[in-house]
Amino acid sequence: MFSQILGEVTACRCLSCSKGVFSMKSFLVWCLPLVLTILGVAQTPSYHTVPPRIPGFLTFYFTDAFENPGSIYKFDGLNRSVSTIYTRPRGQIYSFTFHPFVPEKLYFVNANDNKIFRITWLQDHWSPEEVVYEHTTYVRDIAFAPDPSPTAPPSSAGPRWTLFFSEAWGAKGGKIYYFDRSNRPVLFFDVPFDWAGDFAFDENGCLYLSSGNVSPAKLYKVEGRNVITLYEHPRPIKGFVVKEGKVYFTDWDGSVLLLDLAISQVFLLFNNPNRFRWISDVGFRP
Repeated sequence: MFSQILGEVTACRCLSCSKGVFSMKSFLVWCLPLVLTILGVAQTPSYHTVPPRIPGFLTFYFTDAFENPGSIYKFDGLNRSVSTIYTRPRGQIYSFTFHPFVPEKLYFVNANDNKIFRITWLQDHWSPEEVVYEHTTYVRDIAFAPDPSPTAPPSSAGPRWTLFFSEAWGAKGGKIYYFDRSNRPVLFFDVPFDWAGDFAFDENGCLYLSSGNVSPAKLYKVEGRNVITLYEHPRPIKGFVVKEGKVYFTDWDGSVLLLDLAISQVFLLFNNPNRFRWISDVGFRP
């Protein structure tokens, strides 16, 4: 069945008083940020707006999980416009990914459903949605990466790439699977801490995790079987991709951001909270 899923593709943030008289204004000025922190209410951070070594015409894709039916959007950095490339007949979209070598194939999941869907661009329209896999519980996130199977045969074109997916239960952690050559889901990594299911791979197949739609948030890298904290952020780190040492991520609000891991700085790429409420994933088309 998995030949239908993928096709045969290989490569590679004191009180104040005066003469003993309590000042409510001073209380608000000095203590409100502390109160907000205690209550877990995140403040809007200040971001850089010009990413280093990133062209101003960067184009990326994103989705808003609040929308039903869900859509996938294209942000064109050349003219800073947003257009819709696909809208479902019904149901939300939480996570999506393009096939790394056949960009006409687009995969997506609704985190409140147990299916992985695929559509294919056919010259001037998308094909009807097809279910390429049905799991035993909710599928939270998906991503492509090199096949980690020890029996995967070598190829002069590079490793075979395959589809990974996650299941997660919050405080109970979760699991990441991949599909082997026999079309079976194989356990790849067991996440032992509070996790919403968001993950990604870099170009070398290294696994990254995020704490999802919580504030403050953390970004992790998996080294061997160890989970290393790479970065902490005051707002959520929801869906994300890792590309050339940079992390493109969504904040479960109306923004898409870029984290430059080399300098630990975050840059604002896109922001429209009036239109988009729960931007949940971001991606690139190969």
